[in-house]
Amino acid sequence: MKLAKLTERFYNLVAPDIPNEWDVEEVLEPLIDTSDPVCEAILGHIPVIWPVSHSLCFDFLRLLPETLQHLSLEQIPRWIGITLDFYETDGLRAAQRFMQDDIKGYLAKLEGGGGLNLKSIEKQLLPYIRGIARTDLQIGPSHQCYTDTTSIFVPEELTLFQNNDNNFLLYKLMLTFQWGFIACGSMIHTAPVDSPPLSCPENSIWLAAFFESFEEPLLARDIYHSLESIRVTIFLSKELPGLMRAARRQLFPHLPLSAKAHPLSPLQQVMTAETTELPGLLNHFLNNRECERYFNNQASANDSLQHTTKLYATLKEDNREYLPVTPLPFQGVFKLRAVKTAMNIKEQKLGEQFVDLMAAHLLSLSKKELTEILKQDQQDSANSGLAESDISMIMDSEFAQTAEQGKEAPILVTINNEEMEMPPELEEFSRNFFDEFGHLPARFLSSAAGKAGQAMLEQDISGGREDDTQQQTDTLLYDEWDYRRQGYRKNWCSLHFKKLKIIRSPFIRNTLDKYHGLTIRLRHQFEMMRSQERFVKRQREGDDIDFDALVESISDSRAGISPSDHLFIRLKRDERDIAVLFLVDMSNSTAGWVNNALKESLLLMAEAMEVLGDRYGIYGFSGMRRSRCELFHIKHLTEPYGEQVKERISSIAPSEYTRMGPPIRHATRLLQDVDAKVRLIITLTDGKPEDYDDYKGEYAIEDTRHALLEAKTADIHPFCITIDHQARDYMKHMYGPANYIFIDNVRKLPFRMPEIYRVLTS
Repeated sequence: MKLAKLTERFYNLVAPDIPNEWDVEEVLEPLIDTSDPVCEAILGHIPVIWPVSHSLCFDFLRLLPETLQHLSLEQIPRWIGITLDFYETDGLRAAQRFMQDDIKGYLAKLEGGGGLNLKSIEKQLLPYIRGIARTDLQIGPSHQCYTDTTSIFVPEELTLFQNNDNNFLLYKLMLTFQWGFIACGSMIHTAPVDSPPLSCPENSIWLAAFFESFEEPLLARDIYHSLESIRVTIFLSKELPGLMRAARRQLFPHLPLSAKAHPLSPLQQVMTAETTELPGLLNHFLNNRECERYFNNQASANDSLQHTTKLYATLKEDNREYLPVTPLPFQGVFKLRAVKTAMNIKEQKLGEQFVDLMAAHLLSLSKKELTEILKQDQQDSANSGLAESDISMIMDSEFAQTAEQGKEAPILVTINNEEMEMPPELEEFSRNFFDEFGHLPARFLSSAAGKAGQAMLEQDISGGREDDTQQQTDTLLYDEWDYRRQGYRKNWCSLHFKKLKIIRSPFIRNTLDKYHGLTIRLRHQFEMMRSQERFVKRQREGDDIDFDALVESISDSRAGISPSDHLFIRLKRDERDIAVLFLVDMSNSTAGWVNNALKESLLLMAEAMEVLGDRYGIYGFSGMRRSRCELFHIKHLTEPYGEQVKERISSIAPSEYTRMGPPIRHATRLLQDVDAKVRLIITLTDGKPEDYDDYKGEYAIEDTRHALLEAKTADIHPFCITIDHQARDYMKHMYGPANYIFIDNVRKLPFRMPEIYRVLTS
């Protein structure tokens, strides 16, 4: 294809979204000699890559001539999908590295070469790593090996060795080495004593600020990472000598090291050397006394910080851009933002436990003492903004003094000039928290006092009724289907679980009065459905004679054939075994009559279902963008129906947008663990899936369709009840024929919905 035509086609696909400074013709020139059909096929992939990353799209075009020597046109889409997965999970550099350097491994995988999948051995690896770590670490798949201190992430598949025994050993080494970083305290999240004050970047830990304080942060990071890797190597050689001997014998000779010209290449040689060679190799970087501290397993992360500063001055080359070292496969990378996120989640969960323990302790005080503490707290909060920091300084200084003295003195907590000694359980919890995070936030104490006061007030008013306005903070990540690349965007959507804010209204009473006659009829109809009776023929025992079987038996006997003794008819009652989840659209388009009809329908269904005995749950869904998909709890599958469920149904209100994929995938996840003959997901919505970002049109419809296909694969039957007038245009494609119904008048919904359910489950 001529260059001018090729350039014109490219501009038609991406214009006007192309930066002026990029030389498109230079990028496309190597494709001139490619045949027209191949060029057209290649250009067809540009709309998939371009919206994700312009730079990656140009890299794709530059590398295509060489790539086409190894891959066929049919293999290119899958290759692009994996590249985009790398980009979205690990960034541009990782995607470029895969495109440029990992093509051989990818080809070996395509050709059926060596390879070991994580899923096939996860059940063996999980007990192993939890056994040596003595904590409930999790294992997860990722393109890169790293740890966030609560989970360890390793590649989904290893193809480095043809022998899968070696791949399995490499998996064990990866997990063990990442645990070594945790055990050795490599992820320094708070400033060490006597360290210079640094501005910690948002969503990261102190160690990130330390790296950013250098002119070349990547060089500082790689030096520290290498030193800590050496420390972990020595630590593991003493703790797990058998594993390290096997790794040195079977793995290390075959691992690719960085080029010898790289300034950090000698440090990688230290990691893979025999134990007896370590002191000599380390002498190239550290003096004898410092080497001895590392070799004797006496060095700490603070030592590595100090040596990072010294080695940085030695290794920094003026006026030359530093190229990061490629880490060894088991060494992995540092992802400090992931560490910060995991620590925040852990701190929050442990903080909630502390608040509960402290609140319970405060509630054990006399009502007079607790009232006085709360009263003083309100006065101090109103008069001074220093109350919390005063508590924090008292807590931190006391812990520090205790640590310096090397003994465990009783912890005394001062709240509003009231000094009290912690009970043993709370004291131990506080010490462990301080050891983990380096501080005990004063807000925990304030929250505990507030929770105790709230509990006391609720006990006075209503005997401690649960506060339904409290928000749950649990979050799950779900994949999302991208039809353009024919693959999933991994962990793309965050689904947040929330509780509805209860709104007191006469809705329940008015609805039950309005549909009083219908409610009675529904209960009667559903009661008739509770069990089904049928006659079963040819039974050994039964209620009556099966004359057909009797005639056959007599005929067989006269013909000299042994007659059957299954001569009876038995009346069999089939008990229902059904589990269903209702997903309710709470987007802002349901405001008004639609929202009211949805609530009325759910209330009538719940009233009738109580007679039927089917297990059912109700959840509302809404949200905005992939980072804030929301699922509202109305009724759990095993939760009894009562006044609280009625109040939640009454409180359903329009919220934001309709991203349907995550709630459907979560409903599938919930029902997968339920043992039932029939499992249903019934969605009530007023329109097609759509969100504030690019989740709209064909993209949204295709993702929802794949979420529904995932449910069907799990033997769960999805069904949709919609009032969208354009539903016929897309609903059949999403749900399939006979798996949806269109209600032309929203006011008919309360009458039609029980009837639809009866047909679905009969």
